[in-house]
Amino acid sequence: MKNIQRAAGILAIVTMAMALQGCLTSVVTAPVKVVYGVGKLAVKGTAAAVRAVVPDGDKKQEQQPAAQQQQPEQKSPEDQQSKP
Repeated sequence: MKNIQRAAGILAIVTMAMALQGCLTSVVTAPVKVVYGVGKLAVKGTAAAVRAVVPDGDKKQEQQPAAQQQQPEQKSPEDQQSKP
């Protein structure tokens, strides 16, 4: 009789431990999500502050002609002579 009660108690403990695994995951991941959200806001705020200080930073790149943006690499005369 004592063995049956002991087995039932162990089974109950194991069942509760498995049932609480979902709660444990929620408790652990909630702070991680909060920290991620705060970090994301800090990065967005910093980017907005930089854009406020330098408002024309993007426009200067757009105004350059396409020929100036894509300049081919020029090789030195030594590199051209060394190749057969």
